[in-house]
Amino acid sequence: MNYKRNSESGMIIMASTMGIFIILSLFAFYLARFSITESRTGGYYMVDIKARNLAMTGIEHAMQSFKASRNISNVSGNFNNGSYSVSFDTQNNEAGTSLPYSHFITVKSTATINDVERNLRLFISSMPEAFFFSFYGNNSGNQTFTESNGTISGDMFYNGNVQSNSGTNSGITYTTGTGGTLLSSPPPFPTLDITQYEALLTSAASASGAYNNYALDFNSNDYVGIGSSSDINTGIHGQRTVEAWFRTNNKDSSTRQVIFEVGGGTRGLNIYIHSGRLYVGGWNRRSDESNWTPGTWIYTTSIQNNQWHHVALTLNGGSSVSTNALKMYLDGNYMTSGNGSQLWNHNPANIGRTRSGSRYHNGTGNNYTFNGKIDEVRIWNVARTGSQIAAKKDTILAGNETGLTAYYNFQENTGNTANDTQTQSNNDGSISNASWTNGPTLSKMGNTAFTNTTINLSSYSNSQLLANNNLTISGSTVNGPGYIVVNGNLNISSNTTINGNIFLICSGTLTISNSQIGTGLGAPVILYSKGAADYTSSTVYGLIISKGSSLELDGSTVYGAILNYSSSFSLVGNSDITGSVISNSSVDFQGNDASITRGNIPTFSGLNIGLDPIVVPGSYLEY
Repeated sequence: MNYKRNSESGMIIMASTMGIFIILSLFAFYLARFSITESRTGGYYMVDIKARNLAMTGIEHAMQSFKASRNISNVSGNFNNGSYSVSFDTQNNEAGTSLPYSHFITVKSTATINDVERNLRLFISSMPEAFFFSFYGNNSGNQTFTESNGTISGDMFYNGNVQSNSGTNSGITYTTGTGGTLLSSPPPFPTLDITQYEALLTSAASASGAYNNYALDFNSNDYVGIGSSSDINTGIHGQRTVEAWFRTNNKDSSTRQVIFEVGGGTRGLNIYIHSGRLYVGGWNRRSDESNWTPGTWIYTTSIQNNQWHHVALTLNGGSSVSTNALKMYLDGNYMTSGNGSQLWNHNPANIGRTRSGSRYHNGTGNNYTFNGKIDEVRIWNVARTGSQIAAKKDTILAGNETGLTAYYNFQENTGNTANDTQTQSNNDGSISNASWTNGPTLSKMGNTAFTNTTINLSSYSNSQLLANNNLTISGSTVNGPGYIVVNGNLNISSNTTINGNIFLICSGTLTISNSQIGTGLGAPVILYSKGAADYTSSTVYGLIISKGSSLELDGSTVYGAILNYSSSFSLVGNSDITGSVISNSSVDFQGNDASITRGNIPTFSGLNIGLDPIVVPGSYLEY
């Protein structure tokens, strides 16, 4: 009996022990599961934080890129075992809703680490915060704003007092004094980095002044002889361009007047005038070569007596005759073309005289000369395109241009040597009898006046037209991108059009009248003047920076922004500004028709305007 009781007690103790063990095991299992779950949640949370930080890194990368060059190209990168990509949207926010102003840009950053993705966005403005107002008056003269004329639409800020019945007509008038809503901490007056502007003005101040262009005057026994050279006439030449400026005294003469000729009776090229026609021609008569016989002569009648013209001959031929190998250009315009081939060895060249036995459209002849003036003779061993010819015909060459093999600009104005001013070789010419005279007024040489012409800034070194003197542009078109920089006064008038992405910079007075400056908010112009500035009956798209004594708009319209440092700032007549005006002084509305309206400002993509972009306050969002 005792044994039985002892056995039962042992079984009870063992069963209880097993139960406790099972309960503890289950508790340990669930505790382990909880620990693993918490570890996974914590790990996910850490990856989420890393992904968020990576997205912020992408935003910072994009902001640095935009600040440096206003570049709105997408950026991407890899970091911390993840990747990010950032995109810019100039139209809408992340939800597809339109942005309030054209100078606002949405920056969206997406970062991914493993399967965790974070998205961030913010808005940036291409202009500092002061440009958020329709008008920001820094009021350096400590005046009360008493402008009852004109109209201001949109919120404005004035650093001082605003008189009753002045201020904005629609919006809030913020002040630091009386007459409006007190704004104790307004955004600061913008800081302008003038480094680029002043560096360009320094370059203009060291540029060559007015260019005195010289030429040679030819008559019955006058010419320039050019000796034999592998660059010009020995060997085989499949490509050639010859250019010259000329002015004939008698285009209708029945005697051939030779402007340029290279070769002789067997092979050669020439440019000449005969009976009212300007000819360019070529020939290569040997049957064991190309058998380009009798040759090709093409012509135009579009020349005038006592007027400077530019002529160009181009040859692009092979070992046999082909169509359109020979082309003719007059005053930068394509005229016509004809058959041609390459040239084998041919005789030396002359300017203003024929070679013995040379060929023409109607036979051969000897001792023909030129009656008139010749300048800027250029020989190239490449067939230049029409656009290349037009872009450089009015320009002084540096001498190291690709393919240039001889360049006679006749700037010596004395002596008997026509210097070859190209840098690869020396093919000086010998002057016989010809006398020195004034050459044509070529717009890209003088840089003092452009009238009824097209200025392609890409044809200038570094796309910079630098003038170390006053500059006038009248009735002309300027194509960019590029810079016009004037160490002096700049006058633009008579329906001139300045196309987009161009800087106009001058150290003196800026006068613009009856002209179009910029062609839209996407094609703006930046105007920087250190003297008085006067805009009359003109339209401007872009940014006006005035640092002189006065700024006046008279009957003009501005779409964009004005940053004014002048103490005198006037809006006359029906002058209207849509965008934003920042003035270190006040503004004088001289009449009821002038207005300032809060509106769009260009983003100035890719342009260094000297003003820093900012993050729009309150625009940061994680989504």
